Order: sequence, then structure tokens, then C-alpha cells
Amino acid sequence: MTFEWKVAGDVHVLTPRKNLVGGEETVELVNAVERLVAGHGANIVLDLHRINWVSSLGIETLRRIHRICTEQHGWMRLAGVGDRIESVLLTMRLHWVFQTFDTVEEALAATGQRVANH
Repeated sequence: MTFEWKVAGDVHVLTPRKNLVGGEETVELVNAVERLVAGHGANIVLDLHRINWVSSLGIETLRRIHRICTEQHGWMRLAGVGDRIESVLLTMRLHWVFQTFDTVEEALAATGQRVANH
């Protein structure tokens, strides 16, 4: 598996282990989100603290995950966004699309949840 998965109340925290560049790591992430939200919606925090790069295909994956969550009446937030990824979001004018937080804890505090390993 190319990401870690934790649960905090009704929030799923997914932490990619590899940069999101359009390979198996993005396919696995999208497939996991689709399973999590199937029919009932889900709230997702993507914790990006372990990676330092997101390609254009990776950005499209983030947009797809965001769309999947919102279409199922859930949401997706980004945590641990480093300077390089933040720069990409700003350059592509996507900083208004994604809610970003410095840490998972801050993202969860906005919802009142606590992290538990799964």
C-alpha cells in the first residue's frame, strides 16, 4: 500500500508514502477514496507531510478526490502541505479550492475529531 490510513471519528486520514506523480500511488489513493465514500460520503484529510512533490497528474488526483468527496456530501482537506506543494497550488490558483492546514491535528480540530490508528 502506498499510503497509511487512520480514522478519527468520521474522518479518514490518508498519508501518501510516495510523491503524487500519476503512478500506482495516485491510483491506489483514488480507489481507496472511492471505496470510503461509496454511497454514504466521507470526510478525508490528506496528510502530505511525507511527500515533497505533486506533479500535474497528482494535482488532478487531488482535484478528483475533492470532487468525489463533495459529490457524496463529504469534504477533503489537505494537511502538512510543504512549501513546494503550496507553491504549486498557488501557481495553479488552486489555493482557493483546497482547505489547507499545517498539521492533521489542526485539520481535525476544525471538525472536533481525534486521530486513532486503523
